[in-house]
Amino acid sequence: MILRDSLYTIRQRTTDGKAVRFDIVLNAEHAIFRAHFPGEPVTPGVCILQMAKELLEEELHGCYEIQSVKNVKFLAVISPVETPLVTFTIGKMAHDESDQTVKAQLTVEGDGKPMAKISFTLKKKD
Repeated sequence: MILRDSLYTIRQRTTDGKAVRFDIVLNAEHAIFRAHFPGEPVTPGVCILQMAKELLEEELHGCYEIQSVKNVKFLAVISPVETPLVTFTIGKMAHDESDQTVKAQLTVEGDGKPMAKISFTLKKKD
């Protein structure tokens, strides 16, 4: 399921040569938030992973699938009401052309606070 332009929209992409940042805006009216949880919307962890994958695909200009997840730490609840603007930062990316994989490390922040840390490997789709 593609979440871009329904659960979230990209507000801005910036880079400083070391990292790439995507400022995204969460759509608090999305059906996912009505179910998770009614009256107290929380972004599901699987959606945070999917958004990270989609933002990496945006940066890499290709289609990828998650091959493995090395580490995921959810440090704070991401509420689309309390924190509608969230920043995903791609801090490290390593390409392996031999098996068409990309290892990436991302951090997720809202209101200047760390919300999640993700390390995973994506494989290019044929």
